[in-house]
Amino acid sequence: MTDTAPVRATPSDQGTYRRAADTPRVTAAKARLRVALDQQLGRPTPQSVKDAAEGKR
Repeated sequence: MTDTAPVRATPSDQGTYRRAADTPRVTAAKARLRVALDQQLGRPTPQSVKDAAEGKR
């Protein structure tokens, strides 16, 4: 059986197209992972990443 649901095409002329996964919630989760990794590796984490991890951005 095949899926007959319509598929929305991505607009190629739109320069600010956001992927569905690039939501503020996902961005914050990625930032939290980066902070944790930086802590484990002993690297300094930029303040902008820390702010994004806290959801301030």
